[in-house]
Amino acid sequence: MQKTNPSAFGINNMNKTGVLYNSQGLINNNRIESQYFFGAISFDQDNFSLGLDVYSLTMDNTGLVNTKPRLSYIYKIQFDNDVYFLPSITLGLGSSRFDPSKLVFEDQISLVSGFLQTESQDPIIDQIGNSNYMDLGASFIIHSSNYLFGVSMQHLNQPNISYNNEDTDYTLPIRVSAQGGYEFDINPYDRSIMPRYSTVYAFMNLSKIGDNYDIYLSQEAQLGSFSVGLNQQFRKTSSFGFTNIGLSVALAYENFEFGALYNFPFRSPINTTVYSPSTIELFLTFDFSPYLRNKRGDYSRLSIDNYY
Repeated sequence: MQKTNPSAFGINNMNKTGVLYNSQGLINNNRIESQYFFGAISFDQDNFSLGLDVYSLTMDNTGLVNTKPRLSYIYKIQFDNDVYFLPSITLGLGSSRFDPSKLVFEDQISLVSGFLQTESQDPIIDQIGNSNYMDLGASFIIHSSNYLFGVSMQHLNQPNISYNNEDTDYTLPIRVSAQGGYEFDINPYDRSIMPRYSTVYAFMNLSKIGDNYDIYLSQEAQLGSFSVGLNQQFRKTSSFGFTNIGLSVALAYENFEFGALYNFPFRSPINTTVYSPSTIELFLTFDFSPYLRNKRGDYSRLSIDNYY
């Protein structure tokens, strides 16, 4: 959640850290691999939280490495006994670089022999280096123990991500996102056919960046310490359509939570240029909130008990 809206670092005075590994399968056995680390700490007496996350992406066939650490400040405002307002600001530092030795340039291609030369004399090589930029964002979340609504804006300063810092066509447009979630108890009468604390959490994220639109939906059933969920994604670029569907599972044990997600590969039968590769995600989180054991099996996503 905090990847799209950093105000989530402050939900229920979160004190948590975690890591995530993501691998996307491409054609010719190439893969895009990414790692994500986050940590959040709450300063309860001062009504604010700090969140740190670091995202790193590697694309082997081009030698691309993209890294972005972000620091977020989240303030807590209580509207009434059950509703909280969490505004936040975020500062990120982006860094991107290519490995020119893994790129193929025109003068390396021999049309006669069909072989590739090992070295290129293309002058563009000297301009391919690092791209470093500052990235600003702002967001808010309003939530209770049952519902959530949020808005986030990223790339507010529209940073220049070109490698020579001269081409203004390569600036990141502002990304605007809106989130909504609702959680409800599916075992209010403590029936024995399912765990005492059983809930369903439905979540939606709508994003717009430039002329592109994304819709992400998820439905997660929390059955005590075990959860299983589905997610779907829709995207509009040149046309609007369904892009993928995924399955997730997670298991909590005391302060730890282990989870995995798999998105199935999908190719649009209408627009064959739309292809969503398979995705595998693995994650591990550790919650060091001092009153975590008082939950007694309640693993709700929208808790407010830790605010007090």
